[in-house]
Formats: sequence, structure tokens, C-alpha cells
Amino acid sequence: MTSQLSVAERNLWFVALLVSVGLCLFYGLNYSLSEGVWFDEALTTYFINLNWGDLFHFISRYEANMALYYILLKIWSMAAESELFLRLFSLVCFSGALWLMFLPIRNYFGVRAAFSFLALSLCHFYLARYSVEIRGYALALLFMALMWFFWTRIVLDGNRGYWLWYALAGVFAVHTHFFIALGIFCLGLMALPSLKGRGDVGKWLGAHILIGLSFLPILAFVVFKESGQLAWLTTPNLRSLVYLGFDYSGAAPEASDLVRFGLLLALGGLILIGLLWLLYSEGGAKLRGNRPLQLWISGLFIAVVPVGIVFLVSQVEPVFSTRFFTPFMPFYLMLGAVGAAKAFRSWTLAPMALAMLFLAVSAHAYTHREPNRWAGVFRYLTEHCSTDQAVLYMNPRGQAAINHYQKQAPLDCGLKSLPFELVPENYFKTTDEYPVALSGLDSYRTIWLVTTHLSETEGRKLEQYREQVESTVGPCERVYSNVAVKLHRCSLQEKTEAMQAP
Repeated sequence: MTSQLSVAERNLWFVALLVSVGLCLFYGLNYSLSEGVWFDEALTTYFINLNWGDLFHFISRYEANMALYYILLKIWSMAAESELFLRLFSLVCFSGALWLMFLPIRNYFGVRAAFSFLALSLCHFYLARYSVEIRGYALALLFMALMWFFWTRIVLDGNRGYWLWYALAGVFAVHTHFFIALGIFCLGLMALPSLKGRGDVGKWLGAHILIGLSFLPILAFVVFKESGQLAWLTTPNLRSLVYLGFDYSGAAPEASDLVRFGLLLALGGLILIGLLWLLYSEGGAKLRGNRPLQLWISGLFIAVVPVGIVFLVSQVEPVFSTRFFTPFMPFYLMLGAVGAAKAFRSWTLAPMALAMLFLAVSAHAYTHREPNRWAGVFRYLTEHCSTDQAVLYMNPRGQAAINHYQKQAPLDCGLKSLPFELVPENYFKTTDEYPVALSGLDSYRTIWLVTTHLSETEGRKLEQYREQVESTVGPCERVYSNVAVKLHRCSLQEKTEAMQAP
């Protein structure tokens, strides 16, 4: 069902896609490199720098959910360990995912719909960001797209030989992020009407049993929350769904209401147009045999059903976070791309250009959000630290970001880390295991306090330590802060400077 493009239209689409790629790189790669790593990315850099034995130990205790990502990224990092190279791994995964989705869209909805999908996905502020995150969301999206690609071969093309590849992809997919299991559930459900005999049922059942068995350890890990990673999440309400709709549509929280509601309503309108076209075109409302409609509904299921399931589950056990839905967002954009291509036909590029403009404005607003990363903290330490100084972290994990940057550009001052150096055996120490009093404080002229993501007990312990620091070294004053990190400097120099200030 590929549509023919004139030479002029093909050239215009080529320019549009070049602009889309440029926007993706600028608002994703450039922003991330300039702002630096954030807390979770810092932990990733720490994990992959461990030896293999310690890495598997950390995965089993802290983040079994993304085990495959850490393993593959560690192998990737053997070539180079720069921040740019680590981000390129996610970018490669994101590019592969878009290509795997592009092919079925082009085959069943035409090249204009496929190009529209690429433009929307590349300009999307959320996907642009997570396409270069040093986290596993792009890899999860790649596996979600791969499974969907195999699903199209099985269900739409009737090639039953792909069940084995589908099963193998699923076994690996669930080890990239536990939400992928929801996408697989949707695919399995959508495959049921295509099963024609015992052979088909057996292959379907065998594939999903194999995937389910692989997923059980991840499910147990998440349910029992051994790492406590989901403790920060709260119960979502209907407003949470509206804000998620903004994110799905590419409308950043920092964008204006005009941009946010404009993108939400425009994409919703295009999706409705696409559905109406499918219902009243060649195959009508009949699902069996109408492969474009089956493909469209699969995208709708993958984009929407996981949200509904997670919303309901989160009323009891909160697991609702926008970034967890990243692997499903492109399927939502696919629906809008189909609607645009079918409604505007040879003029599809016009609404796409307008959408790209709104998405670029949204992404621009997002890049001007209040800083929440670590590059600025490290830069300040680099410029102001000297010898005979120490830095206090309230948990060993808080050192991960500073260690990442120190490895790239070592600090000349050689700050002593308190209360512990970040080593594997200290990583899982609780606040109760911290020393009652900090030792050797009188040997330092200045002590820096770096605080981020502190629990209530860590906050109380910090106050005890701060009293010891101020009584021994000198008063503490905040010298740098952003949304995520606060940096205080404690020394007699601060008191002197305060007295001399006019």
C-alpha cells in the first residue's frame, strides 16, 4: 500500500526529515551533554564501571529490572567510556526502533504516514530526551518495536515461522524494563483472533509461557521492591492522566498552554480521523482480513491499555511514572501520523510542518527548565576546592555523579569522601550503619556538603553531622543548588567573608 511521491514531494520530505533529525539531536543529545548526567544516569555510570562479579551482585540487589541494559552497556563501554559514547548507545537503539516501526507503517499505510511518524517521533521532546539517556528506555523501546515487527509478520503476513523470534525477543525484552510485559500482553491479546488451529495455538501458548517464565524474577523483584526504588511514586489521579496525555503528545510541562493543548487536541483529532478512515474505507468495520485496521488497533492497544492497567494498579501500589511509558509513546504517534496521511494525502507535509514547529517550541521550552543535573555542581567544586578539604555525602550512592565527572576530569584538590568512599561493600549500607560521629574533622580546613534525594532518616543524620562539622570546622553556607542537588561549604573562611561583607 505504498503511495508514490513526486520528485518535488520526495525532496521536501527529505528536507523535513533532515530538520527532524537535527531537532532530535539538538534537543536531545546537545541538551543532555550540556546539562550533564542526572541522578539515575550517574548510578548507571557507576554500575557499568564495576567488575562483572560486582555488577551482577548489584543487579540482583538493586536493579534486576534493567539487567540486560547494564550488561549490554558495559560491553559497549569497553570501546570508550565518555559520556557522549554512552549516550550514543541509546541513540542507536532509538534509531533501530524507529526503523522497525517505519517498515510496517510504510507497507500498510503508505510512505507519507511512515515519514509523518518519523517526523513526529524525532521532534517529540520526551523521546528526544530519552533517546540519549544513559538509561534503558531506548533499549526497551527497541525491543518493543522488534516484538511488534515480528507480530506484524505473524498476524498480518501469516508467517508463523516468526513465533520463535517473537518468543526470543520477548525473553530479552522483559529484562530491559518491566513495563514491556504490558506491551507483550497487548500483542498476545491482539494475536488471538488470527489463530486458526492447534498448531497456531500451541506456538502462541509456548511463546508466551516462555516469556512469562523469564519475567517471573523481574515481577518478584518489582513487587517486593527489594531496592525501594519505587518508594518516591505517589497514587495517580485523573489529572495524572491528562498530564500523561500532554507528554504523549509531545507537549512539555514548561511549554505554553497554547502549545500544550494545541498538540494534545491536534494529535487527538488526527487519531480520530485515522480511525474513521479505516472504519469506512475498503475493509469497513470488519476486523478479520482488514490488515490496516488490525495494525492501527495494535498501536492503540500498546499505547493506551498499559496506561489503564498501571493507573488501576497504582491505586493500590503506586508504579505510575511518565518515563516508564516511554516505550509505548511512538505507537501513539503512529496513530496520529496515519490520520494526517489519510486526511491530507499529498498535502500531508503541511500539517506535519506545523506539528514540527509546535513540537520544536515545546522542546525548546523543555530545555529551559530549571536545572536538575550534576555538571554544574562538579564545575563549582572544580573551581573552588583546594587541598586539605573533604566532601560529605549522606549516602554512598550520592557520590556516583561526582565520581563520573571526576573520572572524566580528575579534581586537582583530591577531596576526601565522608562518611564512606563509594565502593561496592559500602553501597548498601543503611543510615543506621553510619558512624555516630565523623572522625578527623579537625584536619580539614573546609568540608563540602553534597545533598540529593535524602530520605527522612538520612536528613536527620545529616543534621547531626552538620552540627559536628560547624562546631569543628566552621559555619556552613549554601553556595550552589538546583532542583536535584544542594552544595554547602563549611569553613571559617565563610564566617570571615560574611563579617567582611558590606
